[in-house]
Amino acid sequence: MMGKTEQIIANIHQTQWFQQLIPMKTSISCPIPLRQKSSVYIILPCIGVKTTTAGQTILFPPLATLTLNWSNHAIVEYVDLKFKNPWQQEVTAGQIGTFPHEAIANLTVDEYKQKRSQLLAMYDKMFECLALGSSFSEQWCNDFSQLLQLLIEPSLKPYYRDLQPKFFNRFIHN
Repeated sequence: MMGKTEQIIANIHQTQWFQQLIPMKTSISCPIPLRQKSSVYIILPCIGVKTTTAGQTILFPPLATLTLNWSNHAIVEYVDLKFKNPWQQEVTAGQIGTFPHEAIANLTVDEYKQKRSQLLAMYDKMFECLALGSSFSEQWCNDFSQLLQLLIEPSLKPYYRDLQPKFFNRFIHN
């Protein structure tokens, strides 16, 4: 059974917003949590992708973000990252990486899906704790960080840091 974060990612592709605003060859990468004015939001970075005949997926810089209210899934913000450029580094229009990256290249598809579902379930716990104003145990933070660092494409890390520095500086280490 899918958790809430996994369901939001699966369902967003079916919305008119997504279909009208987001280019067809995109994928939603790791969500970014945001707590603002006692509300919790989920930011969904949309990255450009292109599948090769060799079974790899070429990754391009994030094109846009969609921000949803965590409690009711209402879209509250769309940002075209070509128009509003948040990047600290110069962004190339070309390929920035490939999937699967080296750290997960030896996982089977089922192993990868299991780890991704585990990470998204941990995001569920994170969003729930943020909504309640609760804190996370040190062990939970370590487990989340290790899984996030395993699954995130290394070439996307600088982009994530620019989108939400506080979150990624806490959970992503070089």
